[in-house]
Amino acid sequence: MSAASAITVAVTFVWLGMVLAISFLEAPLKFRAPHVVASSVAIAALALQLTAVRPSLTRRSEQVLAGLDAPRSRAHHVYIGLEVVKVIALVAAGALLLIA
Repeated sequence: MSAASAITVAVTFVWLGMVLAISFLEAPLKFRAPHVVASSVAIAALALQLTAVRPSLTRRSEQVLAGLDAPRSRAHHVYIGLEVVKVIALVAAGALLLIA
């Protein structure tokens, strides 16, 4: 399988996961327990960081520390973006818990 094919397959399944999460989890929960939706977003962002982004960052840092000329990575930008998502979700969850 070529790299382009692997990326296409990965994007397809990530998209499927987002559709399933939004359509079948987030929408029904939104009307039952609003704070659970915001907390779930923070947990999902953390899970993505731990399973998808951090391993990439770790591999690159190990290469750099070993003295190799590792290619630049956009994983730092993804990690920062997920941190922003977590902060917003946690603020929303906290606010919803205060007014509940």
